[in-house]
Amino acid sequence: MKKTTVLIVGLIAGAALLVQSCRTVKRTFEPDSPREIYKKALLDSKLADKPMIREWIQAGDSALYRPVETAIPHKATVTYFKDEPVAYSWKIEMKEGRILHARMSRTDTTHQVFLDLFALDDGEERTRITSAKDSLLHYKSDRTHTVLLRMQPELLVSGSLTLSLTDQPSMDFPVAGAGVGDIKSFWGAPRDGGARRHEGVDIFADRGTPVVAAAEGRVSRTGTSNLGGNIVWLRASGRSLYYAHLDSIIAGQRQRVQVGDTLGLVGNSGNARTTPPHLHFGIYDHGAVNPFPFIDAPSATADNPSVDPSLLGAWGRVQNAKANIRPLPSTQDPPVTSLNRYAAVRILGATGAWYQVELPDKRRGFVHGSLLEPADRPLATVTTASGDSLFEHFSTRHPLLVTAPPADLSTVANYGNKQLVRYRNRLLWMVSSR
Repeated sequence: MKKTTVLIVGLIAGAALLVQSCRTVKRTFEPDSPREIYKKALLDSKLADKPMIREWIQAGDSALYRPVETAIPHKATVTYFKDEPVAYSWKIEMKEGRILHARMSRTDTTHQVFLDLFALDDGEERTRITSAKDSLLHYKSDRTHTVLLRMQPELLVSGSLTLSLTDQPSMDFPVAGAGVGDIKSFWGAPRDGGARRHEGVDIFADRGTPVVAAAEGRVSRTGTSNLGGNIVWLRASGRSLYYAHLDSIIAGQRQRVQVGDTLGLVGNSGNARTTPPHLHFGIYDHGAVNPFPFIDAPSATADNPSVDPSLLGAWGRVQNAKANIRPLPSTQDPPVTSLNRYAAVRILGATGAWYQVELPDKRRGFVHGSLLEPADRPLATVTTASGDSLFEHFSTRHPLLVTAPPADLSTVANYGNKQLVRYRNRLLWMVSSR
């Protein structure tokens, strides 16, 4: 008996090890994303030890830890610069049963822009799910969870693009000629005086309206029950679809059906005898799940940004006495910081009536479009003294040059103890030696 027990335990352990090994092998042979292929090429090149390579990799990695929370539909225009690696990311709550579509639109297609989708698991681990192909990314969500979408251009390129996010149901509507507006009772509604909850949606239609397959599959069971009356169970996409209260059943058991094939006719059989004819539609996957996202209407497409597109990629400045920098393009959350008049911001992108900006100290946020103006009109003229330092970047420790003879420079904005000045048709940061 003991030998048998040991043998069984050994077989179970061996099987578990085999399964784990297979999973490991599967992960090992998953194809690299276009960004990973590009990254490996950089690290294998003669430029591998250059700071710009490390900065590009770091920009992509860190973007996954500072995403912009957004909801579908969404549309944003973003810019990128050849003198500074940049990456963007968005945090999206995906519902089970929805298909995400992400599309990048750009005029310059001579360089690569990488678009990758990650699952945010356990609040920390970021696991790549899929990557874009030809500027398009599609993802069918088999669970309700949080995903991160990251966009990053290749090194040493400048440009802009518009990202559009939409979604659609993963199944067709189960009643012919009906739509979301015909659903009158939803998931979770109380039943039997609150003793139980509604595990589906009720779609009202005329008696005899065709009830159709919402997905390709096989009829696993037909019959009658006290609760559902005339019922059909359809096995599709790894789930069981439940059609109840039918007036009559048309599909045969074990019949293979395509999307739109008629399974039965709308009625009010079972415990729905006192209600108008309707279909009770449910989905089960190791228990009941909310079917609404599976059949809800496709999202609309978000409007294009309404702000001035000519400012994208340029330096701007606050034109009011004060401007709040928000973490999201909304006034609902408290500001990240507040800036005074003429403070400089680099305008990275736009969504709706908001600009996405980066402050000179590298913090990012959103500011309403009405609060900014281009940093082009001179505010004042400053005369440099010998020893004044000019910097290409705000945070750079080593100056691009140190002025020798006095020169008159136009100030266009400021931030902290530095002024943004125009020097020989370039915008540089100046720190006075005085």
